[in-house]
Formats: sequence, C-alpha cells, structure tokens
Amino acid sequence: MRDKPIFSRSSNLVSLPALGLELLFCVLAAFFDQRQLSAALMFVFLLSGVSRLWAVLSLRRLSISVSDAGRGLFPGETAVFEIEVRNEKFLPVIWLEVFFPLAKTLCLTPEDCRPPDDWEAPVLERSGASSALVGERRFSFFLWYETLRFQSRWIANCRGIYSMEGWRLRTGDGFGLTQVERSIHKDARFAVYPRLIDVAPDLFLRNLWNTESGTRGVMEDPTIIRSTRDYMTTDSFKHINWRLAAQGLPLTVNVYEEILPQTVHFLFDGESFSGPDPHPEEMEDALSILASELVLLSERQVSCGLSLCRGAECEPVNLFPSSSHIEELLWALAAYQPMEPKRDPNSGSILLQAPAFDTNTLYEAAGNVGRFYYISYDIASLTDRTLLRHLDHTCLSLLTYCEPEPYGGFETVCLCGLKEGQGHA
Repeated sequence: MRDKPIFSRSSNLVSLPALGLELLFCVLAAFFDQRQLSAALMFVFLLSGVSRLWAVLSLRRLSISVSDAGRGLFPGETAVFEIEVRNEKFLPVIWLEVFFPLAKTLCLTPEDCRPPDDWEAPVLERSGASSALVGERRFSFFLWYETLRFQSRWIANCRGIYSMEGWRLRTGDGFGLTQVERSIHKDARFAVYPRLIDVAPDLFLRNLWNTESGTRGVMEDPTIIRSTRDYMTTDSFKHINWRLAAQGLPLTVNVYEEILPQTVHFLFDGESFSGPDPHPEEMEDALSILASELVLLSERQVSCGLSLCRGAECEPVNLFPSSSHIEELLWALAAYQPMEPKRDPNSGSILLQAPAFDTNTLYEAAGNVGRFYYISYDIASLTDRTLLRHLDHTCLSLLTYCEPEPYGGFETVCLCGLKEGQGHA
C-alpha cells in the first residue's frame, strides 16, 4: 500500500507560500529589532510547519485490511465487513476517518451515513458517486503501535453494483489545520440482486415437458432402465414391466435413468423500458420477476441462460445454460442499466434505441436451447425484427410487461401474469 497522500486539504496558514512569507517576515522583524513580533511570527511558522509535517507523517505506516462479506445480496439483507486498522509507528494518530463513497443508486449503504460536506459534493459528483449520502467511521486518538478492529454493517436497499474502489483513510494534525487522505487499495465489488417475489414456473415447465416433469424438474429416459421395484397403486401403467408380468411374476415397475430437461434462455430487452416515455419502475419489477423465475427454475434443476442487450456500461451479455450458474445470472441482472438517453438533434426529444444483442453467438447456440423467451415492455417496442425472424415462433415466446397483443405466430404472455396468484395466459 502506498503511503503517498492522494488528496490534501489545508488551511491557507500552512500553505507553502504562507510558510515562506511567515519565515521572511520573521527574519525582517528580527533584523529591525522587533523581537516580540519576530517571536510571534516564529511561533506561527513553527505551528504551521509542525501541523503540515504531522499530517503527512500520520499517514505513514498506517495500514488497513478488510474481510469481505458475501459478494451477492438481495434487498433487505445485511453485509458485515470486518475492518482492521494498524498504526505501525511511534507517532500517535490524533483522529482517523474511514470514508466510504456510495453508489449513485444507494444500492448498498452503511449504518453510519451522513450528508456530504459542501467541499465533498463536487468531488463525489465528478467520480460518479452519490452526492446525497456518504459513509464514515471516525475515531479519536489512535495510539502508537495500536491495532483497531471494528465492524461496519451495510444494508442492501435496491438492485445495483457497489465497488470498494473509492474507500479512503483520512487523518490530519491535532490542531485542525491540515487534512490528508489515501485510497484503500481494494477493488472488490458487491452485487445487490433484484428483489425476489412469488412467481409460478408452470409456463416454462409446460413448454419444456408438456406437463410431464418430475417432482424435482428432471425427466426420465425411457430407453435406460436403472432398476425395478414392486408395483404401487399410484404408479402409471406405462411404467409396468410387462415382460416380467407375462412370465407370471408379481407386478413390478421400471425405474428409469433421470436426465436433465431441456433448457430455457431469456432475452431481456431493457431498451424497451426506456425511450421517450421511460418506465424505470416497470423495468425493476420485470427484473424482479425474471430473477425470481431464474431462482425457482434453478431449484427445480432447470438449466437457464440469459442474454442482455448492450447497456450503459457493458457490451451485450450472453450467459448460456451449459456453463452458467445462478449467481452469474443474478449478477448480470444486478449490473444491467439501459443506455444513456439519445436525443434527436433536430427536435431534442428522446429516441427509442434499438436493443443490440450479440446475435452471432446466440444463433450459434440456438440448437442447444430448448426454448427462448424474449422480454420487452410491450409489443409496440419490438424493434429487432431480424432476431425474431431467426428465432421464430417454434422456439421463441414473447413475454411483455403490458397485456400482450397477438404478434404473428408467437406465443405471447403477460410477464406480470407470472406472479404467484395472478395466473397467466
């Protein structure tokens, strides 16, 4: 960890020009035999010099370590950071702050928050951090060769990504004339996933297995008999081993080898929720429904994939069922943000931007996907006709946030209808 300060804030009294003037006037006063004035100026010069030097030395051999809590949380959950600060020098630290800039969305906030000072707000704004709240822990009189351990409790509020990159240590002199700070070099990121709600997975199970799925979402391969067992009245007649029954043996049923079902792949068109009439709350609700379905299908051993169109901070994302885990899918949903609004150069109105998917990769993997589900705000916002023509109605369904209208031969379903207790088409 570097000891060099990345930022300093000092009184004009301890600036280098002021120190030079103080020393010059002290010498002139002594030269003209103004002893009291010279002594006063020398005191101010020494006070300012000691203050400036003290602040710089306070940061030397001051180290910090942070133990990460879990990297992924859902709204309402709590993350606890174990923080250890060590003063590895003889000089005591009069005061110390651990400063936490927060994400602009305030997706993850510590219990110790405050509004930023006037001088902090412009700096936070330029760095892309929140200018509404900052996190801070302040300690006084940190002794020489002392180790300080404390916990910082953070609350997950809403979907988003939080980075520790902006964390800083602040300290200064005991006279309050100089403040210096240094970054904490820990580039860890944390995701707050979309909020989970109660949803029904019947639509996806029906399309995959024609309502013949097993209790755990697996399928039986009728070509591979794993074993047999005694017949029970609840067993299906088609599972009876008729060959053994024909030999006069007691009725038995075949136990087939279980295999994973076909896969589902979701395409989320976030740009359909922006444009001239943006729908941010509806997009968050749609992401919650999608995340809830992904978690529920994963619990039922259904492999899911996800494609996101190009967003504000990332290129198009493709996560395929064969190689993706549920944490990767949820992280991608937490990080997604639509592109920055684009305005018409003539009228100045906001334009609806077409979604940009990584279609080449999608087309190559289409043969290994059981069914695609394209999520958009409504039918009218569908702009990428090429993608829909390539992935036609035989392998793709449309899920719209608004009540859907018929669209070609595609199966169209209201996304909100997937919420538990509301039914669906």
